[in-house]
Amino acid sequence: MKARSEPRVVHACCAPCLSAMLEELRGEGAVPTAYFYNPNIHPLLEFRRRLKACQVLAERERLPLVACGDYGLDAFLDAIGERRARPQRCRVCYAMRLEATARHAAEGGFAVFTSTLLVSPQQDRDAIVELGHAAAARFGVAFDDTDRRHLHDAGVERARRLQLYRQQYCGCIWSEFERYRDTAAELYRGGQRPLSPTPLSLPGRGEGEGLGSRRARPSPSPLPGREGRQGGTGF
Repeated sequence: MKARSEPRVVHACCAPCLSAMLEELRGEGAVPTAYFYNPNIHPLLEFRRRLKACQVLAERERLPLVACGDYGLDAFLDAIGERRARPQRCRVCYAMRLEATARHAAEGGFAVFTSTLLVSPQQDRDAIVELGHAAAARFGVAFDDTDRRHLHDAGVERARRLQLYRQQYCGCIWSEFERYRDTAAELYRGGQRPLSPTPLSLPGRGEGEGLGSRRARPSPSPLPGREGRQGGTGF
């Protein structure tokens, strides 16, 4: 459809694809407002990483962002039900997000919405266009279905330069499984002997004080300058 020079809601699935669209949208005269609603992103920490990346980008670009920060695992799994295989689950996923964005556009007085899903060459464009227009008709708005797949690589590169988080799989728990199941990621490749089925006794230790015992030891003193620090190592 023809681009419109007016405020536009942009459903944001991730920072790289959002970054890819901004310059072109603004060049068309659109005034974008990003809308982050992605109950399909799992697990929780992955959801937070992608949300934070969009927030960082929005702050940098002075881009209005409406973020649904609730982790939507239960709602997503309820909607999917037994439709776990592709393309059925993908259609449910697209519909959930596009309908929520269309509703947000209608309630906010926007005439048009679009989605960063139209940037990724790995998504089902035909299904997105079909479901986007259906959601638009339901809520009395228009769906901008402009094909923006040509922007994908530039968006990924810009996200890399800006040090924004770049995800390794689509989002849901099944897509994560499909992404990594045939890889050796996180598999143990060492050659250590199997653990002994019984605790070993060491010289100088009393009965019950083998390697498997949990005898309390004093906590080490904190390193200088790190007193009171909580959490992990920040990997």
